[in-house]
Amino acid sequence: MAAFQPDSNLLTAYFEGNITDAALKAAIEAYIADDADPALVEACMAKAWNNTPPQLYEKAAAQDWRRFRMMAGIRSNRRKLLRPFIAAAASLLLLISYTAWMHFKPAHDADIVTWQVVTASPGHPHSLQLPDGSDITLFPGASIRYNRAFNTAVREVRLSGRAFFNVTSAAERPFLVTTGQYTTQVLGTSFEVNDQPQEAALSITLVSGKVRLLAPDGRTMADLQPRQQAVIHTRSAKYQIAAVNPETVTAWTTGHLSYDQATLKEVCTDLEDWYKAGFRVERKELLQKRITAEFRHIPLAEVMDILSRTAGFKYRKDKDTIVIY
Repeated sequence: MAAFQPDSNLLTAYFEGNITDAALKAAIEAYIADDADPALVEACMAKAWNNTPPQLYEKAAAQDWRRFRMMAGIRSNRRKLLRPFIAAAASLLLLISYTAWMHFKPAHDADIVTWQVVTASPGHPHSLQLPDGSDITLFPGASIRYNRAFNTAVREVRLSGRAFFNVTSAAERPFLVTTGQYTTQVLGTSFEVNDQPQEAALSITLVSGKVRLLAPDGRTMADLQPRQQAVIHTRSAKYQIAAVNPETVTAWTTGHLSYDQATLKEVCTDLEDWYKAGFRVERKELLQKRITAEFRHIPLAEVMDILSRTAGFKYRKDKDTIVIY
């Protein structure tokens, strides 16, 4: 057992990143690595997390605390706490505080940014490469947020909308895609995530490799195989897995939209983002009309002419809104 025994206040200050003395910090880390009182250490970590003001981070959800525990090496069936993971946990708390400071700090320092936000403009997909070499293609209107350094033990991006990922393999550094309360865990693979909050739905389509779906409480929901798609109904937490043609689902990454028995509602949702136009369907029964079509770099007016003929509806333009009836 280590001779030095810090009290709860000192441990909490360590996890909050408030210990600057190198010798004291080393002594605390030696105490933690010795595993003398793991319950006390975990309690102080939890207190440090809870002490972070709520306005300084986005919804400190249970999944963030679970990720904090994972990085710190805390397991209910393990007693050993590894020193490097403890340091990572402290770094996570520091990152939260620093990110918040960057958000609220004066404008003259605005050129220093911790988080990188990328949003795709209407009309065409937007491609980018992360610092680890992973490639992402964003559907028009979609956006992602990631740590600009991207050099942490867990690679994480937060997605709003739809995106295709081709992830660089790094078994020791899991890749996480967070959409709302759900997380897709990856090692090295290519897949699409489509977040549809207006439909309370989230779909994950696997092209190659393997991905794991994690529920809000951290449990494993399912492992997908190539050419499978999981659709999660976020209100009920129920989900289905079905075989799909990934080439059709991800055709948009090459600049065209392809549909195989998609509903008119799904098509209109895509067209809203792709062409930045509003849609209103007055005959609600048309929303479930099935569409099989492909559109390659053509104006919205031509798309609507094709859809109206194949699906049997009329439409008119009312300012910036397409009215279907």
